[in-house]
Amino acid sequence: MKSLKFSDIEEQTWDELRPYLDTAVLPVTGLNGGETPWEATRELEYLRDALDLIEIPFKGRIVTYPAMHFVRATGQESGSLLLDQVCEGLKKTGFRFVVIVTAKSEPEFGEGFLETEHADLVLRFTPEELRVSGSELKRQAAELMANLWNGSLT
Repeated sequence: MKSLKFSDIEEQTWDELRPYLDTAVLPVTGLNGGETPWEATRELEYLRDALDLIEIPFKGRIVTYPAMHFVRATGQESGSLLLDQVCEGLKKTGFRFVVIVTAKSEPEFGEGFLETEHADLVLRFTPEELRVSGSELKRQAAELMANLWNGSLT
């Protein structure tokens, strides 16, 4: 089953779909520009694996936007501000929720980098976690998404 991407939605169908698609997913690769081509490919594959945990089970409710790749290259404060501006923009287009998904650990970004005012949830699934406990992470992701939608996210 294919996930729903921003490019799958046509202008003519947006108003009809909008009530059902209340959650924007913003993938964040976290590249810094110093990666070799094969390292960049590997990071994109890790992000794809992390996205699979929510894209497929929640197709019809979420829309995945293009990934933000080089936010780490801009520096801690400006990168976090840029992420927040994008999340705010997604909400202004009508999304009730914005979820950031990454395959990077918090130390790789810096503490609090992804926790922005306008992001409702940050899901981190590192390659190591996916390798060791993929099915448990899928359950956790489903629980966190359900809590977000039910208003019980703490």
